[in-house]
Parts: sequence; C-alpha cells; structure tokens
Amino acid sequence: MRATLDFDDEQAFRAQLDPARRESVALWDSLFEMPWRVFRSRIRAIARSNLERVEGAVCASWEEIPEGSLVLPCDDDDWFRPDVAKVIEQALEPGMTGIRWHSSFLEVPTDWRHQLGIWRRHVRGPRPQFLCTTNNYALFASEDSKQQLVNHMKASRWVGTQPAGSVPFLHDRLSLMNRTLASDTSLRPQQRSIERRPLLRKLRGYQRLYDHALPPRLAWAQPYADEMGALMRELELR
Repeated sequence: MRATLDFDDEQAFRAQLDPARRESVALWDSLFEMPWRVFRSRIRAIARSNLERVEGAVCASWEEIPEGSLVLPCDDDDWFRPDVAKVIEQALEPGMTGIRWHSSFLEVPTDWRHQLGIWRRHVRGPRPQFLCTTNNYALFASEDSKQQLVNHMKASRWVGTQPAGSVPFLHDRLSLMNRTLASDTSLRPQQRSIERRPLLRKLRGYQRLYDHALPPRLAWAQPYADEMGALMRELELR
C-alpha cells in the first residue's frame, strides 16, 4: 500500500496535510458532520479488510519488501479480488518482468469530459489513457522498479518500452479503484479545489452510486461496496 496520511491522529494529520488539499478539506469539514480525515480513515479500514482477504499476499511498505518479490501497488482505497495473487502466479512465466489486467473503476464522473470517456469505454470497449492505472499491474521489486510501482504514469511509459510478451495482459477483473467523494479526483478536479455547489451535486451522485449492484465480473467487491454505501448514509450535512 502506498504511503498515506495518518488519519487517526488529528495533530499528525494536520502536520502532514498537503497545502494544496487544505482548502478542499476545509470545505468538506464545513459541510459535513463527519470530518474528512475520519471519512478517509473509514475508507482505509474498508480497503484493509479487503486486503486481509487476499490469499497469499502481505500488505507492506516498500522498506519491508524483499528484493525480487512480486508487488501489486495500491492506494489506501483500492480493492483486489481475493485470488489475485494466485491468478498472477499461475500466469507468470520465465522472462516476464511484470503483468497487467483490466482496470475497473467505481466512481462518479468528475465532469462532462470524464463522463464522455466513461461512455466511450462502455460503447467502444476499454481504450485506457494509461497502460497502468493505480492498481491494475504487478512488477518485481527492485531499485529500478520502485518509481514504476510508486507512479502508474511512469509504469505506463515503462511498459510501453518493454519487449512483446514481457508484461502480458490478463483479461480478468482482478482489482477495483474505489474513487470516492473524498478522493482528490472528486475534491480537486483539474487540480483546483472544488466549490460548495458541485460538491453537493457529487454527494447525491455518490449516494446513488453504491445503491446499485456491481456487475457479475466484480461481484467479489460487493461486500465492500455495501460498506461504502453504509458509510455514505452516515455522511450528514451540518
């Protein structure tokens, strides 16, 4: 799991908070009874309960990972299918330097351009902007691979330079990116802090999002989506 803020200690959280996030966090805290850091802590707890169910995997910081281990990078709100490690292990062959699979997203569009992109994915099939997204790839741990594991855009560029077959693609839905109301993509669209009215519109969108059942290929994630739905119902306006 990539580095994250200390959401449970308010003093530590305030000290670690990126200045660019402060405006959007202040807006959130002025609108909702549940502070942003508490909401994010609850989201992280849901993700960790998912990671604990991934067979044959350990959640660790970079310093704890032995050289040569297969690493599945993720943020603290991402989910994996419980058998992801087993599926990857069975697919790996000598000479492979990594592996990728279909990206899946649980999200409300950030704006009309994002909505158009989602529509195109459904109509034309997946044509991702990046070969690697937050949690749809795995690489072997080394000093050379560290930057690719920390940054999916660097990973995408790196994968694009690799020989054919060295980073194969699996047609499986082995992970899900849970882009929540509290994510940077929601609160800071286009790198700018969101305003009150758009945030309230997104609130209604996210309240509806988790009420819908996930498609069969993502049914493994339904318990965590249900937990997110329950969390959204707890989110009350001041």
